[in-house]
Amino acid sequence: MIFMGHVYVDIAVRGAAGEVLLRNVIVDTGASYTTLSKDIVEKIGAWTIPHRVDLELGDGRLVKAEICAVIVSLGDRSAATLVACFEGAKSVVGVRTLEDLGLKVDPVSGRLEESRPKNVAYFLYGGVKMPEYSKAKRGLGSS
Repeated sequence: MIFMGHVYVDIAVRGAAGEVLLRNVIVDTGASYTTLSKDIVEKIGAWTIPHRVDLELGDGRLVKAEICAVIVSLGDRSAATLVACFEGAKSVVGVRTLEDLGLKVDPVSGRLEESRPKNVAYFLYGGVKMPEYSKAKRGLGSS
């Protein structure tokens, strides 16, 4: 759904204890993390990661956020992703989740489109030729 240049989606978020469907969630290509409220994270039983980050919000405020792992589903795509949660957080879909789902925002149409085929994840390191000194530092020997 698009409103005046904004992209909104319906997204399902799942954890160990259940799933919730979030409707009309804004997609923010300026946000690294998807954000969820503590209530949602607790309700679904998201997997907590022992790491906190300082997040700068769109209004300039800094908040400490917990990082959790969840399963997200958008349309016919599902993926594991990391989300940030803090008290009073509004649900926002960030770039990390779009990447995990293999989606991107088309800047012309303002719609989500595929950035890669469904259920395919890329691992770029394997396709990069490492210089000899780099291989030696990592204990990989020479080729």
